[in-house]
Amino acid sequence: NIAQQKMLFMPKHDVGIVFFGTAGTCNDLQADGYDNVSVACRGTLGSPDLAMLRFLTQRPEGGAESDAVNGLIVALDFMIKKTRDQKYSKTIHLITDSSSASFGDADLEACIKQLDATSTKLHVTLVGATDVGPWGHLAKTSTAVQILPLPMLARRCSLSVKPVELRAKVRLQLVVSQHLQIPVGVYSRTTRVSFPTLKKRSKMAADLPKGDHPNPDHVVIDRTYHVADDPDGEEVVAEDRIKGHKYGQSIVPMSEYDEAALMYTCERTLTALGFALATSIGPEHSMHQVETVAADRGDGWASCAFESLVDAMLEENLAIIARYSFRKNSQPRMVSLMPRKGSGGNASIMDLQYLPFFEDLREWSCASLPTPSVEQRDAISALVDAMSLDASPKGVLDGAPRPHDELLKPEDSNNPCLARFYSFLVQRAIDPKAKVPPPGLASWNHLELPAEVAQRLKDGKLGEALKAKFGLEKVEKVLGKRKHFWREAIAAKRKDLDFGEVDTKRIKVAVREDGKKEEKDEDKVKDEGSQEHAGFGGMAAPVGLPPVVHVGSVHPERDFERWLLHKSGGHDAVGEAMRQMRGVIERLADEGEDFHGKALSCLGALRKGCVQEAEAAIYNAFARALSRAPGQLRSRFWARARESGLGLITDSEVPTSTVTSEEASAFLRGEAYWPSSAASSSAKAAHASTAAVAAAAALTEQDLEAMMD
Repeated sequence: NIAQQKMLFMPKHDVGIVFFGTAGTCNDLQADGYDNVSVACRGTLGSPDLAMLRFLTQRPEGGAESDAVNGLIVALDFMIKKTRDQKYSKTIHLITDSSSASFGDADLEACIKQLDATSTKLHVTLVGATDVGPWGHLAKTSTAVQILPLPMLARRCSLSVKPVELRAKVRLQLVVSQHLQIPVGVYSRTTRVSFPTLKKRSKMAADLPKGDHPNPDHVVIDRTYHVADDPDGEEVVAEDRIKGHKYGQSIVPMSEYDEAALMYTCERTLTALGFALATSIGPEHSMHQVETVAADRGDGWASCAFESLVDAMLEENLAIIARYSFRKNSQPRMVSLMPRKGSGGNASIMDLQYLPFFEDLREWSCASLPTPSVEQRDAISALVDAMSLDASPKGVLDGAPRPHDELLKPEDSNNPCLARFYSFLVQRAIDPKAKVPPPGLASWNHLELPAEVAQRLKDGKLGEALKAKFGLEKVEKVLGKRKHFWREAIAAKRKDLDFGEVDTKRIKVAVREDGKKEEKDEDKVKDEGSQEHAGFGGMAAPVGLPPVVHVGSVHPERDFERWLLHKSGGHDAVGEAMRQMRGVIERLADEGEDFHGKALSCLGALRKGCVQEAEAAIYNAFARALSRAPGQLRSRFWARARESGLGLITDSEVPTSTVTSEEASAFLRGEAYWPSSAASSSAKAAHASTAAVAAAAALTEQDLEAMMD
């Protein structure tokens, strides 16, 4: 964990590793009798890399007799030789047990003198020891030696963030009045640590030799702009482009000169607008992270004036309302400065809290709640007491009451998502085929209800008491009306009449003229998917030009789902979107195994869309073509699709599908499917088809509406 943290967050640190008690020997002092001590990574001292992590995963064989003093001597010699003429801040982390050294060891005392002479710090972590032994005596007598408990070392190594130096965010003058300006510094108390950005890299360019460009594997995005209705498709140059603000149905142009003229101009400032009661500002008024204002370092007069101002504000229970702009021409903010007196010799500070403007406020109002009864108040009080995070004191310690133990310490809780991400990042760097492990329970324990609190709730039966006192009941959500489609109504009717598969595109629908006369002209029956004529069966003709359907290779799933939802204008974009999606899957499958994961995701999106649109035949034909496609890449891709269960769409998923569950299972196994009696099935299918056609011919628009009802 130490090497991993250094590699990820402290790449400028140089690290060397020394093992003592190894079966072999590898160090520069081997001739002097320092056996069973090995310096890792061929005796190199440098930035930790993957080679060092791989070495740590395959540690040398141990079990030989040695002590920590020999390891410390080899480590000191190794560090002195590597940093002889260079300026370093040197630290040795010694992980051992209390029995690895003895009192009065002359070599150990010589090591301590050498540590003082070379300005090297020694942090000792004892594993499985109940007594610090001679290391505790050395920590008391020498400032270079420090005992670092194992939990503290583990906590330091688990931090998934770069170390941040306490440095002022900005230094400026706190303008209280025209005659009082105090030099102060603003410090960030909390900063949100986000996930690292996963930038796109070119795998092909990474293998090429580096030229003049420092980062040849970066993927550069080149954007071009075109007018949508330009038949020539010429590019719009930067001089002809301008930003715009959409106002209703109109777009208001806004040039860069207008933006510059509208930009707020101000100097860097922290100017007091007045004083207000500290009780009038609550935590609900905070708009941003909390920062701290302190007197400028090294300025005695500033510290004196700042301390006097804090004392006066605390005595009067006041807070400062100020205008704050930490950078020139940045957006001004309204802030409050809450005084806080320093304790234990620390200087006083002011908490800077960002306040909302009128546009930022959200009025939240609700009806008054009924006054709770005494029994209800007692039930809630018992709940609060049971969920208290302060453990009860247990006995006394050295004649004094034992302090309360906190069951949950948010300031000591690590972000489990960041820890899991960086742990997997290192595993994937060492082994490119490593799979994402399931989340460990240990990393989420501090985000769960403490066991002692859960036991209190269980023993007190507080859940049953709250239900009884307040009459709590679970309210089921009432589902709204479900949208029905023609295909579902026909399928339900077919199941009732035991018909075969019905072709919905061949249904004849009578058309009424002027609401009185029904026209029964069979020549007016047209295909459901046809867009060439002015409509059929009373349906309106498509309006406007057909949309230009495009499923790209950058985000094909998102484009495909967007075109499935496109229903405006009367144009059918589903068929074209499915055709282009099949082409994208074939191109990705032929591109290489690195793109098979994306192709598999696209295949899943295509199957989901075909089920949603009841186009089982399109997907089933494409899946059968993929299973029979020649070539190793197509075969490997189909093998992954079979493992993911992306088989044929069955009649249980789409009623109009002719594939049974048994046939779909045989298809995924790569076996031929033969029904139990092929002849009888053929005859039955032919009879069902004849009956279905007859039924479809007899169905009128009134029949279909009746089935929908």
